[in-house]
Amino acid sequence: MSYDLFLCRDYFTFSCAHLVIGENFYEPLHGHNYKVLVNVYGSQGKDNMVINFHSIKRIMKPLVDSLDHYVLIPSKNKLLEISEEGEQITVRIPHLDKEYEFPKSDVVILPIENTTVEEMSHFFVQKLAKNEEIKQENISQVTVTVFEYEGQGVTTELYPVH
Repeated sequence: MSYDLFLCRDYFTFSCAHLVIGENFYEPLHGHNYKVLVNVYGSQGKDNMVINFHSIKRIMKPLVDSLDHYVLIPSKNKLLEISEEGEQITVRIPHLDKEYEFPKSDVVILPIENTTVEEMSHFFVQKLAKNEEIKQENISQVTVTVFEYEGQGVTTELYPVH
């Protein structure tokens, strides 16, 4: 028998500011109240559970908390120039002649190409993939959905888990 265990709690939310930049589009600095849903698919394993809810909480809550109330900057975006001087971070968008300056303590630089829900969902699922508790034999798939609004988000699948 296969199960879909899911976890989407109030403490799997984070509020942050970000911008989205591509070759032919630009969304200026704005914010969202994101919510994260984790699904773990599989059969019953140890203790008749697919996975213990506490395991997912232990993995995800620090990740979600690390983004809450920060400005998120994608380090792999080729259209951005990011520099650090003292306690300041400067983000330049040369082709738009734009520049932002933030206190370093207010910024999280993520190893992604853009701060879209697609990239953030992938970021979370990659973090889960590195955790040994997720690599149990009875777990066949893990998905992470990131909602930027209620009813609007993206799901990334980690399959197979092992």
